[in-house]
Amino acid sequence: MNTPNAKPFSLFSIVLMTTILGLYSSSVRGQNINELFQRIELRFDTLILDFKQHDIQGNNHFFLPIRQSSEEIELRWYLNAERPVVPLGILSGKHYEQNDSLLQIGNDYYRVRLKLKDLEAGQAFSILFSAKVNDERRNFELNIYPYLIPKIALAEDEVELFRGEEKSIEVITPNPEIFVIDDDWKETENYDYWLRRQGSSLQLSIRGKSVGSFEMEIPTRVHFFHPLNGQVSKSAQALKSNLNIKPSRLRYLNADRENIFYDSESRSAGEIQLDYDSRLRIKQQYRIEDANESAGRLVAEIVPKSSLGNDKILCEVFSYSHHRITDGYLYIKDGTRTIAMTNFNVVNRPQIQSIEMMREGGDWTENLNVFPGETVELRIRGNGLSISKFNFTPCEHKRDTSRVSDRIVFYTLKVPVDIDRRKVSVFFNEDITAYELIVREYNRPAPLSFINIDYDGASRIPITSEKLDKPVFVRSTIQDITIYFDRSEIDRGGRLHGMQNIEIEVRILSKDNQLLDIQTIRNINICPDETSPRSQFYKDEGCDRTSISLNTHLLRKTFALEAFDQIVIEIRHKSGNIPPERIHIYADRKFDFDVDISFPAGLLLLTPDSDTRIGNFTGVSTAFMAQFKFYSQKRIGQLNPFQIGAGFLALNAFNFSETAERDLGVVVLASIVPVRRKNSFSVPIYIGGGYLFNENQLMFLFGPGLQVRF
Repeated sequence: MNTPNAKPFSLFSIVLMTTILGLYSSSVRGQNINELFQRIELRFDTLILDFKQHDIQGNNHFFLPIRQSSEEIELRWYLNAERPVVPLGILSGKHYEQNDSLLQIGNDYYRVRLKLKDLEAGQAFSILFSAKVNDERRNFELNIYPYLIPKIALAEDEVELFRGEEKSIEVITPNPEIFVIDDDWKETENYDYWLRRQGSSLQLSIRGKSVGSFEMEIPTRVHFFHPLNGQVSKSAQALKSNLNIKPSRLRYLNADRENIFYDSESRSAGEIQLDYDSRLRIKQQYRIEDANESAGRLVAEIVPKSSLGNDKILCEVFSYSHHRITDGYLYIKDGTRTIAMTNFNVVNRPQIQSIEMMREGGDWTENLNVFPGETVELRIRGNGLSISKFNFTPCEHKRDTSRVSDRIVFYTLKVPVDIDRRKVSVFFNEDITAYELIVREYNRPAPLSFINIDYDGASRIPITSEKLDKPVFVRSTIQDITIYFDRSEIDRGGRLHGMQNIEIEVRILSKDNQLLDIQTIRNINICPDETSPRSQFYKDEGCDRTSISLNTHLLRKTFALEAFDQIVIEIRHKSGNIPPERIHIYADRKFDFDVDISFPAGLLLLTPDSDTRIGNFTGVSTAFMAQFKFYSQKRIGQLNPFQIGAGFLALNAFNFSETAERDLGVVVLASIVPVRRKNSFSVPIYIGGGYLFNENQLMFLFGPGLQVRF
């Protein structure tokens, strides 16, 4: 940043500087960047800046308004269809680094996110990139001229003073260091003014010369050039106020101090310099009262000690009661006779007793933990606070002027999103105090949309997707289920969430809802990636995990699931009020294949060369069948009441009478089975045909059977 003592340079100098910075490298001499691209945009926050519109000086030079030393931006190059440009490439530079890859979005534009760093107002730099134009690789540069938008105003809209009186007014600006201050008083016809630095802030001193009401307008300047009304200038907005200078029959003696500290014991308040007045005699005691009449309240006493060479007189002051400049003027009296006027504060010596903080919707607390990007209110208790100044650099802070007293003040404080320190010291009248604001990282639950799931047939579906609101059926073998964490989504949208503590519970259930396996994966810590403005503070947390394979935690693996086994996945925050997400995945099957043993009896058996023959009811046949069973498409995990199979049939296998006709055949059978299959004993109906080996002939059979489940 330019210092206040830097030598100003002319408009010609800045034009020359921007022209030099705007020249392309030798590889692109003669090639206009505006001919290659339809337009170039720079985006950050809600601003969209067109390169051509902000190229005020021309020559490929971009004026960029900044707020701090680092900014997150997005650059877009919109392609010109008449001039083909082969993929761009970002070259490295001192003042920027890439947050993500340079991507081509459709056939419309290229996009890249950059983090600008070490920015200083008035210090130009270049963003370098390359492109292949007409089969030739060329280098280009976007010249960036960062500047701070000058904001300045007076704390008072109306200023009232006596002729000859000097009065200091607070100047409100978020960046006092960028303004040029005056070396001495500046004279005008009706008043004199002096814009000066008071510690880390600015103040405007006014001295009345002519009686009357005036519209005061004080010009201001900054140390760098910035766009102003379509041109570049160092001028900033003027300080404006209504000035009322009143006549006085008494001479007003200006004091070199605005604040005198009240001491109830010694009464001594130090020394003060007043304008020289011949009526003030050395070593004589004078009363200072708050009224011109004889019955005024004694505020202080002064004893002139010596005359000074700067047309001032040095006096020792003794304080007796409190007084504020806003309460009215003070009158210097010799006995009961008023000889002059003056004014200053008589207040308690500044002292902090406590600092409390309140968040929106909360209550006051002495816990001074703050979070990046949040706005809080501070309540400071103590003595002499009305004339004290606080500083909370690098946080933005504003004093509540509607609630001010000597014992309590209020500040609104905004913590920068990219604050680079863990503690914010509290400065009190330019002195550091023992109070500190502790900067903590957010650890609040984020919406679970940053978590994706991957399984056979689906790739990285957000677990909050409507597709997962209903059961998912997977026909193929589920090789694995992987949970992915999109860390770039955690701090997206301007709301910080910080590290996420996730738990994943996985249950494997059979089609009869019997629990086969249950595993809970705890303490999964996930942090935002480098696109977050707080990413540098998460590096030591050990939370850069990007995926979890469920099979590494399950005893019953997903690829070993049987038909209509169910995987229930519940993903939740360890704490917080974000509801969990539950996903149901079924191992879907159209049919099932199995080998069954059944005991048909009372079968109607027909052969081509014999009459109808019915098996012996006292004997039981045995069937060894390879069965195809078909699942219902309307009821999850339920079989249809029909089966088809092939195998061997031992007729009358359990009939041991001498007249029993035993035979062995190969058969193809269709069976109709009861819908309710949970019974151990059932009576299916068989129909089919086959070949009998003993009788060496074909057969057709139909009839009931006995099916026993073990």
